[in-house]
Amino acid sequence: MSRLLRLGITVLGALLLLTVVLTDPLHAQMLYLDDMPFSTPADSTSRLALKADFSRFEDQKFNWSVNRLLISIMLPAGEEGSFFIRMPFTSFDTGNVGLFSRWPWVQGISEDEGWPNGQRITSLGQPEIGATGPTGFSFLPQWYYSVALGLPVGTDRLYPFGSVSMPLRLEMRKIIPWGASKQIGLTVGSLINMQSAKDYLDGEEAFPSGPHVGGVLNWFQGRGSRLTLSYDFYSKNGRKSQILGVEAWTSWTDDGSVGFKVARELQGSLDRPAAWYFTISFRLDSNSLRPSQEIIAP
Repeated sequence: MSRLLRLGITVLGALLLLTVVLTDPLHAQMLYLDDMPFSTPADSTSRLALKADFSRFEDQKFNWSVNRLLISIMLPAGEEGSFFIRMPFTSFDTGNVGLFSRWPWVQGISEDEGWPNGQRITSLGQPEIGATGPTGFSFLPQWYYSVALGLPVGTDRLYPFGSVSMPLRLEMRKIIPWGASKQIGLTVGSLINMQSAKDYLDGEEAFPSGPHVGGVLNWFQGRGSRLTLSYDFYSKNGRKSQILGVEAWTSWTDDGSVGFKVARELQGSLDRPAAWYFTISFRLDSNSLRPSQEIIAP
């Protein structure tokens, strides 16, 4: 099968999926979930790495703000894949708009007096485990997978930035080389949200599921350095979200790199977790498990 034909099939499948999700008439708001990690071998990222993300999320319309530290550990899995573990620590300020004031339909049947009336909530968020790497199928060349499961520990008080739920995601990305230093990535995936173990939040309204399509354009500038443009479209029980992002990475030591990302929610304002997302990231990669030069070369 020619490269052009595979690209056509991929794009057609994404468009068909987008058509399906755009016709969903239901309504629910969105949880915040971190981007799925995918391999970037042209950037020489290692399968053994430590990453720290310092993030600030803001939504001035509702006076919500979040400061967040996310620690991610990448561990080798097999010859080319990786396991990952992610743990967030979150400080969430609801300002003058509480959870049930903003989204009254997510309230569950239990009553807990005094919650969630507190304006500032600080706690460990929801840990996540998963795996990522090439599919390994000869009939899916340059396809990568990423699967993640949120663990049902923590607190619903951080909702929508954490909860006692089990979000399960599976995503696939097709890599298309473009010139000597650029790559396009087309992503399709789906979220199955297995709701909360408690009754403070309504399961069907507060924990929507649905598909995701998106794309990235990467410009690689050598080890640890790249510029990325990203677009993501989500539909979760009818809630539509479009997020546009730009991300820049540069190496700062032989083993380390630093990244900056800004993302903006483009569609609607009622149900979004935040309007703006700002992140500074630091990553340490093991030289022993970086991809070979054969993989790095376009």
